Amino acid sequence: VAIKTLTVDAWTWECLDCKKSFDVERHAARMAPDSPLFVAPDEKPFAVMDNEGRFTCPHCGKKRQDAKAFMVKSSPELGKAKNKKVELTLLIHPQWLHGCPKCDEQGREYGGSATDSVEATIRWNDARAAKLRLLEVRGVLPEQVTCPETRVTFFTDSRGGSVPKKSTFACGTDGAANDVLQAISATKKTGPVAPYVFQGYSPKRSAAGLAYSGRFFGLATDTRPYNEALKEWEERKEADLRGYWPTSELPFGFMTHMNNGGIPNHGFTHWWKMFNTRQLLVNSQLLRHIHTSSASEAAKLFVLGFFQNFLRNENMFCFWHMSHDHFVPHLSNTNYHPKNSLVEVGAFCPVGYGPWPSTCGSLDDAGGWLANPWEIVSVATLPEFAESLGGKGVRVPTNDRLTSDCVLKCGSATELTEFQDAGFDLVVTDPPFGGLLHYSELSDFFYVWLRLVLKDRFPENFGSEFSPKTLEAVANRARQPDDADAFYQRILTDCWREAYRILKPGGILGFTFHHSEDEPWVGVLESLFDAGFYLEATYPIRSDETKGEGAKPGTFGSQTIEYDIIHVCRKRMTEPQPISWARLRRQITEDVRRIKNLLTQHQTAGLPAADLQVIKRGKALEYFSRHYGKVYVEQGREFTIREALVGINQLLDDDTGTTGGPEAPPSNAEPYTRQFFRLFYETTQVPRDQMQKFLRGTGIAPSDFEERGWCSEKNKVFTLTPPVELAREWKGASRKGMARDFDQTTFLVGACVEGSNIRVTDTLDSPNFAPHPATDELVDWLARHGGTPEIKQAAQRARLIYRDWLSKNKVRVQEQMKLFDLEA
Repeated sequence: VAIKTLTVDAWTWECLDCKKSFDVERHAARMAPDSPLFVAPDEKPFAVMDNEGRFTCPHCGKKRQDAKAFMVKSSPELGKAKNKKVELTLLIHPQWLHGCPKCDEQGREYGGSATDSVEATIRWNDARAAKLRLLEVRGVLPEQVTCPETRVTFFTDSRGGSVPKKSTFACGTDGAANDVLQAISATKKTGPVAPYVFQGYSPKRSAAGLAYSGRFFGLATDTRPYNEALKEWEERKEADLRGYWPTSELPFGFMTHMNNGGIPNHGFTHWWKMFNTRQLLVNSQLLRHIHTSSASEAAKLFVLGFFQNFLRNENMFCFWHMSHDHFVPHLSNTNYHPKNSLVEVGAFCPVGYGPWPSTCGSLDDAGGWLANPWEIVSVATLPEFAESLGGKGVRVPTNDRLTSDCVLKCGSATELTEFQDAGFDLVVTDPPFGGLLHYSELSDFFYVWLRLVLKDRFPENFGSEFSPKTLEAVANRARQPDDADAFYQRILTDCWREAYRILKPGGILGFTFHHSEDEPWVGVLESLFDAGFYLEATYPIRSDETKGEGAKPGTFGSQTIEYDIIHVCRKRMTEPQPISWARLRRQITEDVRRIKNLLTQHQTAGLPAADLQVIKRGKALEYFSRHYGKVYVEQGREFTIREALVGINQLLDDDTGTTGGPEAPPSNAEPYTRQFFRLFYETTQVPRDQMQKFLRGTGIAPSDFEERGWCSEKNKVFTLTPPVELAREWKGASRKGMARDFDQTTFLVGACVEGSNIRVTDTLDSPNFAPHPATDELVDWLARHGGTPEIKQAAQRARLIYRDWLSKNKVRVQEQMKLFDLEA
């Protein structure tokens, strides 16, 4: 249930009778003072003073008293108290985890689900409460504990409890493992819910200075509040509360039906089933009172905003944050994830995080900010005032009050028809992240409640049963199963084009976008550039929260990233100038190295390596965007955004020395070629997990190599396609198509394998053969690091033949090399 380390005042004392040492604690260190306590075997002996300062030796049982120490935390006899930390764990007793049979002794079925009858659920609540029992453990939790009351001994590790593994529960009767989703889905209703523990607050305990600051846990054995709520809801839901709670069924969507096993399979087929009866009573009454209040319409709308936020706190998707010791509201993680252990907030508790008073308590603060806006400034940016200011941030007035001459519109950014061409200086937006967040499907959770009281006043915005989704710029496989990414990119491009249309020639488009993986960047940048913008500058800012949960150190693509990137874009008023990737790569390298020292200084101050990479990548993309559509590997062969991102990642890896491996392939090789040969350094086989780990964050997937025919997978191992096979595939094909460095390199090496029966000179002397600048160095690299002795020997022969041909065709080669380095 809970894990906590509490601090108490304590003295070390040697008993005057038995001469044994123990700690005397001024107050009991307890989370659940009414539950039995098990003391771990390795816990140091201790005694707890009573309210008169009396304590008993845990060794010999002799009593002593020091009332002065109890009153002022020190005495001549015991000395001055020290802070002592006590580790505590609160457990549920196994007798409750054994569960209940389907029916009671009279053969009546138990309830507990959202659609069960009131009588059946009352029987369920009472039956579950009858078996409730807690056990508090003091000290490091051992593998086995014994309840002092029942004398039952049970395991505390994976051998005990009712959850043997994720998404699985163990039958209390025979221990058989069952899949949670399968079990609940078979019932065609929500899983039965029963309260088992509550956290309370006692002002008296707090005032007395007891550990845990007045908080405590207790057993939820009093079922009257739950049972009475069941009865009251049954009486009122179709009476005075009718029309103030949503009755609609969940519409088909990715977040609702394709994620987390499909929440209708968990029984959540309707919105109201996401709330228990007490929560439905609270929320519907609040909504009704706001709606029927005699307050002004502006005030009611204002309070509705807080009611919307309160819905996050009062539903069946909230859970307990064990380390922070408070509840966590719904949508803290942006999905409808059913929880196996729920938390219900006391709706009108005067203390704590989550109740209505804490939610609407900022009403006055919001009004005050509206009249006198302020911004938080980090004290770290004001070192000369840090000592006097204290804390981490300080409020600084902006003297920039909000005006009322603004227009608030809810609609699609693909159609801004009410705005004239070239009329705006600035457009600021936060584009959606592909398929990462499905905004409209998540907002329906709030929309279905707000619509009940707003549909008549705002029919254009709240007339439809659910939030509009047709033109939502997200990659949603539920609505676009054929190609969700293409739909997302098309809609996003339309949004950028409208922004382009309404911006003045010198106007700015500013947006923040942040993702450690390349794929979302491809869609956003292609749509941005296709709409006519170029990226003028990028600015890193510390984001509102750390992204990248579950990050693994050492690989950029999966690291936690703390910085967002603000992108400043302008309208492209002239055609971009053509440039070769070789020349652009040199420009990027020079600029990145110029800012490297500055970034390194920030890294010394704690800037993560992953953020450094994101920042440097933004600078590199600035260069690429100015030549978008005109960046060439060679004349006539465009360098795409996807290739550019791969190349930029490699360039940054080279600059920071994070590539790994003894010797990387030549830097002038094409990005995919370079990455592939790096993988197959001195080998012809790479395990799948190793390849995936190596490619993480590079923008390349193993399938990119398979589709090109460079390797194949079997039994979770990728095997290099033999160069001789690749060379033979060119039989009868035009050498004009042999433009890529990989094709030329593998052809030369494959043709030089013993028994290939391929004449290398026929290809080299073909008028359609155009040598790639990296081919010579790649052949030379394979001569040293090819995967087999046969490949190395073939590469050595190919190197001799190719270099001899290069020396005899210098003029032709020089003309060809110019095509790879076009004038900017």
